[in-house]
Amino acid sequence: MSHYIDEKCIGCTACINVCPTEAIAGERKVQHTIDPDLCIDCGACARVCPALSIADQFGDYKPRVAKRQDWPKPVVYEDLCTGCNFCVDICPWDCLELSGDGAMFGTAVLVKPMACVGCRECEEVCAKGAILVLDPHQVASPV
Repeated sequence: MSHYIDEKCIGCTACINVCPTEAIAGERKVQHTIDPDLCIDCGACARVCPALSIADQFGDYKPRVAKRQDWPKPVVYEDLCTGCNFCVDICPWDCLELSGDGAMFGTAVLVKPMACVGCRECEEVCAKGAILVLDPHQVASPV
């Protein structure tokens, strides 16, 4: 399912700038649209929308989150991470990179948290459950 943009859209283009899949299209000062085939339902667009015109698949409008440090971010559980590189490869914003002690595999770590839009692509691709994308106020244990 995808998010959608209603008629309150002011065409500011903020949503276009954060969409990790380029699912949003539109001209400045004209209502934008979201391609449901490209939308991954991450909600980054809604977090930046000043007009509160972006709803999720259930019709719920989420409030704007002005400070990027308050956006969801990946938490990597190093004891579960095998350094497979899938999360690094899938990240549309290059927020993750491998580091380690020179062993065959490294450990995925978040290196650019302010570039991350919280799209959860890294969490989805992690077969080991070593990455959880959490709101800053959440604390969780790996599964």
